[in-house]
Amino acid sequence: MVLLDVLEEHLNEAAFQWEQWERALVAPDFTLEETAAVEERLRAHLEGVEDESAVEAVLWPAFESEELPLIFAAAYALLTLGEVDEVLLRFRRAEPEARAVIRRALELSEAPGLSAPLSGLLKLEDLDLQVHALETLAFRKDTSPEVLTRFLVHDEPRARVAALRGALPLPEETVRRLLPPLLDSSSPDIRAIAMEAGLMSGVGLAWDTCRKVVRSRSTLSPEPLVLIAMGGDDDDISLLVDLAETAELRPMVLWALGFSGQPAAMEACVKYLAEPSVAQVAGEAFSAMTGLRLDGPYALPPGERPEGAPLPPDLQEDLDANLVPSPEDNLPWPQVAAINLWWKGARSRFEKGKRYLLGQPFSGPLLIDALETSPMRRRHVLARELAIRTRGQHVIPTRAFALRQRESLSRARSTSVSLKGSPFAHTAR
Repeated sequence: MVLLDVLEEHLNEAAFQWEQWERALVAPDFTLEETAAVEERLRAHLEGVEDESAVEAVLWPAFESEELPLIFAAAYALLTLGEVDEVLLRFRRAEPEARAVIRRALELSEAPGLSAPLSGLLKLEDLDLQVHALETLAFRKDTSPEVLTRFLVHDEPRARVAALRGALPLPEETVRRLLPPLLDSSSPDIRAIAMEAGLMSGVGLAWDTCRKVVRSRSTLSPEPLVLIAMGGDDDDISLLVDLAETAELRPMVLWALGFSGQPAAMEACVKYLAEPSVAQVAGEAFSAMTGLRLDGPYALPPGERPEGAPLPPDLQEDLDANLVPSPEDNLPWPQVAAINLWWKGARSRFEKGKRYLLGQPFSGPLLIDALETSPMRRRHVLARELAIRTRGQHVIPTRAFALRQRESLSRARSTSVSLKGSPFAHTAR
């Protein structure tokens, strides 16, 4: 029997490493390889607590702690030990925050036989539980067309969003009958995922809706902006550059422009490198398009900030300030003069009308390379583009464990040679 204090240490370390891993998944300074190293430590500690003697001694008590990372680690370990019924019972009884982390354990678990009991939860009257179960099944790509169709017309917006994610790409009947009202939804979340689902299915109406939403300039969110950036023509990119003139839209527009790869977008990013409120995002986008690494002479030394930059969250005196660092806080501060000098010499290499990624003309193999090497937070968008351009044939699960991601990337590489970066208007029907 493993000593109790050893089991408790493994559980606590697993909880800590899970938090680190989840942060790494959206970090601007972690690659897939670096995130996989965090994951390796996480899985090592999870294996350390996956012992029958741990079930009653440390795993069940973890659910009473109200510490969410501990609940995730305990749920994952219990699933591995075959305690599926126990975890699902606690899933049903959990408060909303605890339910969300148990769902994450269910999403990531490699335990067999989860499909049927999770599907059974869809029949219960607890709507929140139904949605969590559907989100889990969608993440695991383990839903039936009949279930997805039922939830695509559900009154609960979260249910329709989860069903859309699980149905990608959409069946022809769904495209014909259900997609138009989803694209016309008053919910920005539903409309955004419907646009992506429609584009993945090659539907021209989805692209028209995306353009209409962005051109209306009302209730804008990052999702349609990113779609316009990755699939737009010169006029679409010009529209985004114009939108960047609006201060409240500027951060998310610059984020989107970084996926366009167009010289006009590069110029827009250079323009805002000296503006402290968006300098880091502008530098990140410029780097992603041009391939210039913002380190060494092209970034301020660690700890140094430009004049006018806000203080780090932990040094702000505002009692209402959010002290949790955002991913942007870990981006480098651009060395504006050095980057401007580099751009003066490099600008001629980037031709108008061409699209670039990491400083090279866009291509399918390059997109796969970027998915393997780019910062984690950018990979979620790159994976969406791959899914759209392959009509849903290759969907990289960027929030899954590394092995599953790498297997998906390996399959995608074999068919990536034929991928082009054409505007979506040229490829939709």
